[in-house]
Amino acid sequence: MMALVVGTITLAVLVQQLLSPTLYRSSSTVQVELIDEVGTNQADVNSRNAERVANAVRLHRSRSAAEQVVNDLHLTKDNDFLKELGKVPEDRRVLQQAATNKVLSMVAINSEAGSDLVEISVTAGSPVLAAAIANQIPVSVRALRTMKTNERRTELLASLEQEQQARAIAAEETAQRVADFRGQHQMLTGAGGAEDLAQINRIAVQSASAVAARDAAMARSAGIARASRMQSTALASSGVLDQLERTRGELVAETSKLSTSLGPNHPDVKRLASQLATVDQGIVKEQARVQAAAQADASAKAAQMAELARSQAAGDSAQASRLEGIVAGLSSTAYRNTANAVQLDKLVREATLADDAYKAIAGRLEQVRAQMQMEGVSSSVVSPAVPDYDPIAPAPLKMAITALLGSSVLAFLIAFARDFLDDRLRTTAQIRRLFGLPTLGMLPLLKSNLSEDPNDSPVIKEPQSLFAEVARSTYTEVRALDRRGGNSQVVLVTSPLPGDGKSTVSLTLAAAGIAMGDRTVILDLDLRKRGALQRLQNEMQMPDLVDIVCGRADLDSLVAPRSAHPYDGTLITSADGTQVIGHEGADQPEPDGANRIVLLSAKEPVAEPALLLSSNRLKTLLDQLKERFELVIINAPAALAVRDARAMCHFADQTVLVARWGHTTGDQMRAALEMLDDSVGGVIFDQVDYAEHARRRYGDSVQFYADSASYYSAPVPVREEWAARIRRFFRGHSWRPAEA
Repeated sequence: MMALVVGTITLAVLVQQLLSPTLYRSSSTVQVELIDEVGTNQADVNSRNAERVANAVRLHRSRSAAEQVVNDLHLTKDNDFLKELGKVPEDRRVLQQAATNKVLSMVAINSEAGSDLVEISVTAGSPVLAAAIANQIPVSVRALRTMKTNERRTELLASLEQEQQARAIAAEETAQRVADFRGQHQMLTGAGGAEDLAQINRIAVQSASAVAARDAAMARSAGIARASRMQSTALASSGVLDQLERTRGELVAETSKLSTSLGPNHPDVKRLASQLATVDQGIVKEQARVQAAAQADASAKAAQMAELARSQAAGDSAQASRLEGIVAGLSSTAYRNTANAVQLDKLVREATLADDAYKAIAGRLEQVRAQMQMEGVSSSVVSPAVPDYDPIAPAPLKMAITALLGSSVLAFLIAFARDFLDDRLRTTAQIRRLFGLPTLGMLPLLKSNLSEDPNDSPVIKEPQSLFAEVARSTYTEVRALDRRGGNSQVVLVTSPLPGDGKSTVSLTLAAAGIAMGDRTVILDLDLRKRGALQRLQNEMQMPDLVDIVCGRADLDSLVAPRSAHPYDGTLITSADGTQVIGHEGADQPEPDGANRIVLLSAKEPVAEPALLLSSNRLKTLLDQLKERFELVIINAPAALAVRDARAMCHFADQTVLVARWGHTTGDQMRAALEMLDDSVGGVIFDQVDYAEHARRRYGDSVQFYADSASYYSAPVPVREEWAARIRRFFRGHSWRPAEA
């Protein structure tokens, strides 16, 4: 099987390579734009970059991109591409579909982990076509992405414009409501808030300042009036008074000088004294006049200043009164505005939100319009493809070696899995390891059917054959099982399922008993259906089991006198001079029934076999058979089919379970043993393919049976060499064991 798998796969790959067209490959490299954000989590950045590269790979590998390449390069009209396509459909839609599928099969997109480079490889029968497709894929993907992006942005732009109009109307309505509310309640901007308080405080300060100025002006007026009375005129002067003062000084100086020189009584001195007295009188008069004028002038100025102070105090008082009235009015308005501020604030908030919403929509709209003017690409071609005229396929030698190695591994795995999963029973070691039972025999596979004429069994007709030797050995093992007493032995033969060969084993044991010189009888109690033993019963013209149990037939007619053992006689010389061991009177015909298989079965299926099995007459029949035969073989139904075999176990000394070699599974055998409890004494393998068994090398005695072929008169099956089996396989013959 392994050779067949390896040979088939390797030959198929080699033929495929030899018949494959020449292929060329061209590759282009695309670099994907990655994110490089400073101050962010590097793991998140790497994850998003890996996602970008993966998205780029999926986009370049998409069916839409392949269809865009077909349209951009007009591949449905390109002769090189049509050769690649093979049969060209007449329907344009079908042709487009086939061309897209072909491009997808020609393109391979690869990217390495952690890299921003994407390799686009195209395999085609023409290197020029491969390079053209490899270079066109990024361009078509860019155009497709831009088109799809613009379509989405156009839809978004339309919805944004519609939303902008609605938001503009809403902003206008809310602003109008604010204006109407301010107009109705005479609330200017800032009314009812901090502006009102600041204005009131500012005017109150001005009013307080006016009151203070008024009080200052009134105090200043009173002070001026008092100060005017406290003014001195001693220092008042005039031009005449100054002239007189100078003249007096001159006269005093001259009088002093003349008095010193002339004496006081000199006429000139007296004249100067008279002039000095006159000047002194003029000075006194002038001083009185000047002081009076100065006093009058000071009084006038004081009155003027006092009047001005009183006038300023009156003005300040009037201003303070007006400002106090304004403060009172503003305070009243402010209280009213404060009461309306709640509703105004609500209207203002609505207007602000509406205005902000409008501005946001307007900003988004401008952003989308700006983005539509940009080319939305996130990848670029860094290494364009060029035609490569070195073919990449076919490579017969390389692919044949690869196929040989791969198929060898595959064949080994198949063989291992088949052997591992195969729980069918084939060896004595399995029976001993799994169930703790001995294997009583392994009967070889026969080409002929024993049910045609059991007396023509190879055990009797070919006593020196391999089958006869194994049958006698099996019979010996069965006879060696523990007996309940006496020389007679009752053995129950059953199997897990119908078709395992229990009838064949029963006939073989009976034939081996005849060959060994023991009287054996087969009691067929598998009465529910017509089987091989029932057909034999009809052909052998023996009394029916039901008739014997019911007393309608005589058991004595079935039992012949026991024949003498072949080697219990004397040496006799035959006519041709050869010496054989025989008996006196050996030329006499043997009695009817000697050296033949005795079979008791029903000619027709029994409707209610349980009644027959539980009858005392059957037990009496068994007792009679044990008196007349050394071995009574009970052929029971399959253990897993019905419970009859379990009920028959108490009839027999030992129970033998038949397993069909390579067919009965471990689960079937285990279930049958559970059904039969501990009554099973051993297992007999039936239909054993000795050649196949030896080929599998299980390590038991069967593996070396072919080396003992000289001991057998009949040919034994031997294992063919693998070369002969392969030759037969290719000649169309099915495998069969060859004969030596």
